[in-house]
Amino acid sequence: MNIAIIVAGGKGKRMHKRINKLFLLLNKEPIIYHTLNTFQNCKNINKIILVIRPEDRNKFESIVKSNKFDKIIKIVDGGLERQDSVYNGIKAIEKADNDDIILIHNAVNPFVDEATINNCISATKKYGAAVVGFPAKDTIKVIEDGFVKQTIDRRLLWQIQTPQAMKFFLAKKAFERAYADKFYGTDDVSLVERVGGSVKIVYCPRENIKITDPYDLAYANKMVNASKIGIGQDSHRFTSKKPLILGSVKISDKNGFEANSDGDVILHALFNALSTAIGDRSLGFYADKMFKEGVTESKKYLEFILNKVKERNYEISNVAIMLEGKKPKIDENIEKIKNALSKMLKMKKENIGIAATSGDELTEFGKGNGMQCFVGVSIK
Repeated sequence: MNIAIIVAGGKGKRMHKRINKLFLLLNKEPIIYHTLNTFQNCKNINKIILVIRPEDRNKFESIVKSNKFDKIIKIVDGGLERQDSVYNGIKAIEKADNDDIILIHNAVNPFVDEATINNCISATKKYGAAVVGFPAKDTIKVIEDGFVKQTIDRRLLWQIQTPQAMKFFLAKKAFERAYADKFYGTDDVSLVERVGGSVKIVYCPRENIKITDPYDLAYANKMVNASKIGIGQDSHRFTSKKPLILGSVKISDKNGFEANSDGDVILHALFNALSTAIGDRSLGFYADKMFKEGVTESKKYLEFILNKVKERNYEISNVAIMLEGKKPKIDENIEKIKNALSKMLKMKKENIGIAATSGDELTEFGKGNGMQCFVGVSIK
């Protein structure tokens, strides 16, 4: 079982607001909504314990109820320090097995994505504890009395974020030892380090920031509304042995594409566009393995990359498709293709554009020997 402890018990003094910063709006919803929504929708999270300030209980309970966050099994009061709040969350867990995984996450890190959570869980299963972060970009120096004492090798430094995870038995041991020694750490896995536990570092995107002050919140709102662009391409020769499939729509019973799969150049180019937008690999990297497993329908390829887009907490804003080929005539099939894509991508067909050209027969595609497709996407 995987149990998330969401720590929402801070005062947020550096935000300089009269209300808890977790109730400030990020893209028209409270910050806490975005964090809880990600863990609620993560398939690998079984239960959530929310740790709060007692004076904010009514507001938190209202958000949980109105959004039907039913994975939240308990809302418990926090302590004087963050470590006390985390420990209150651990003590609230009932009937846990030793190898159950506890993920501790700051509520003010609303951009954590499902892929990061899943990777953290996988690493913890194997090593006992894990923490997410990314390599430091800046040079770090140790200063004493106003002078540089030491320059630390940047290649050894990572900026740590949450979630931080550990198996239940290790969490109990680490926190109990810390309190016995009257030790307070700056993060959760430092307590595991003190008892000799191994902590695996797991890369997370730099978007997984902690919202601490007004600048962070302003930056976060810009980030939510910023778009990423992806470009994809694919091409295939025609063959008389297969039906012609474009955008998952059967155009004709013959003159399809020469490929291991159905050769759907639109879906293949769309895969590559989405993959480049999230910084992933091309279709070929995954398709050969899927083909060996018997997957030949391009819709399955698209489902695969759409799941990766969803795991990274992105949604598709626009899709632009450009086809090059002498045949078939595309105009009479555009609406069918747009309708099919609209259903697969779960977006309005008005945000999908399709155009075609013969290219004045300057290429093999323009001469009728195959078809080429370019796709551009924007995601946010």
